[in-house]
Amino acid sequence: MQISDHMSTTAPLEAKAPAGRRADRLRGGPTLALSQPLPFSIQTRNGLSLLLLLTAIAWFWQPLVSLFSLTQQQEQYSHILLIPGLSLYVLYLDRKATFASREWSPWLGSLLIGLGAWGYWSADAAIFAPDQLSMTVLAFVMMCWGIVLSCFGVGICRRVSFGLLCLLFMVPLPSFLLEAIVGFLQRSSTEATAALFSLLGIPVFRQGFVFSLSNFTIHVAEECSGIRSALSLLITSVVAGHFLLRSIGTKLGLIAVVIPLAIVKNAFRIVGLALLANYVDPTFITNSLLHRSGGIPLFVLSVVVLLSIAWLLRRLETRWIHPQLDDRTGS
Repeated sequence: MQISDHMSTTAPLEAKAPAGRRADRLRGGPTLALSQPLPFSIQTRNGLSLLLLLTAIAWFWQPLVSLFSLTQQQEQYSHILLIPGLSLYVLYLDRKATFASREWSPWLGSLLIGLGAWGYWSADAAIFAPDQLSMTVLAFVMMCWGIVLSCFGVGICRRVSFGLLCLLFMVPLPSFLLEAIVGFLQRSSTEATAALFSLLGIPVFRQGFVFSLSNFTIHVAEECSGIRSALSLLITSVVAGHFLLRSIGTKLGLIAVVIPLAIVKNAFRIVGLALLANYVDPTFITNSLLHRSGGIPLFVLSVVVLLSIAWLLRRLETRWIHPQLDDRTGS
């Protein structure tokens, strides 16, 4: 009798333990252990987060003004103006859960804020001025992350992680990385241009980055690398993948499409301008609106192609990937 009583009291406890662990995982598991309950009201926390964010903007005001000037001077950074709005929109979608959160992580957040402050003060060690701006803007982004982490906790940061990570697109590329990307796109666009000339059966004499046609010679310079449209397509693929796709594999596949798509798009633009300059009027390259803004229609077409691929990947997920995962989970 004693044994049966012992079993009747311990069995429910053993059954409850796994359920409790499952509940912990559903609530966030060990992640939320890094957060603490708010010691004050939600309204006070929301006001504190706004005050800290405004303080960070005021502290980094001069670098942010320099960043704005950079977007006006170098076309490859024109997308930066859209990033704060994009990030705020993504955060806005989870606004109810964010502002209703009763957790915060002051110690972890203070660590990120401290790293941001250290990055601000150490940016002067950069050799080149553009790299100094890159380090300073990265420090600002880290400080924004730290403010959100401090005031809203680890769980909310995980939930809105995409919007927070989008802020990285505000950071100008370091000079060594920018030069490497431009060089790669320049070489790849030149090879794609040569292949397109050959495919069209147009006689051309090539010397490195220079193509000589019957009446005109065109040089594929670094300015013709297409880095501006490539960066814009990259951001488009990341955003489209987040909203349209579910699995990491399909999201990475969509991002991988950007490189060949940007190269082919740039080759079509170069060949089109070269043919117009050679057979119609040389001013199509030397001085024309088509040369300065002709890439916009091709960019729009590239976005249409990219979104079409995203739609196909979504169909693939719906029909094959996630049904199989659901079957495995159910079994």
